[in-house]
Amino acid sequence: MLTKTQEEYLKTIYILQNEEKKARVTDIAKILNKTKPTVNYAITNLKEAGFINYEIYGSISLTETGKKHAKKILEAYDIVYLFLNSILEIEPNEAKIEAEKIKATISDETLNKLAKYTHKTLGLYSLECGYDINNEKCMSCMRRTRNKKIEFEKKRGQTPFSSL
Repeated sequence: MLTKTQEEYLKTIYILQNEEKKARVTDIAKILNKTKPTVNYAITNLKEAGFINYEIYGSISLTETGKKHAKKILEAYDIVYLFLNSILEIEPNEAKIEAEKIKATISDETLNKLAKYTHKTLGLYSLECGYDINNEKCMSCMRRTRNKKIEFEKKRGQTPFSSL
């Protein structure tokens, strides 16, 4: 089980890899507002746990296991944010803060049910495909709904969600 801090590191590395094709200790320290020694300590722990590849002074990359966990972290956040903002109509900044808190404590089973309910309520896409947050294929199914969600939010005059 990953800690909230470890999840933040994985998420940050994933985003850096996708945006810039590489992640470095300096970049992570700047984004997370941490010192380089603190980042090095966290990176060492993630490497030992098999989530990243890293050689001192080199770039950091996620292993397949690390990518899977990072995607799950982002997916969970998006589901909770979507529910809070679009269904409960909580203001976007507050929904972001609350989504982070809830995501850290919600079980996979509850998250799966929340995803199905949210998508059904918003009419985005049927998740009767047996959606499971741990099944990457199903996460791909959910990503297809992103364009519909962006259109929905634009109609409501909001900024589109999603870190993916």
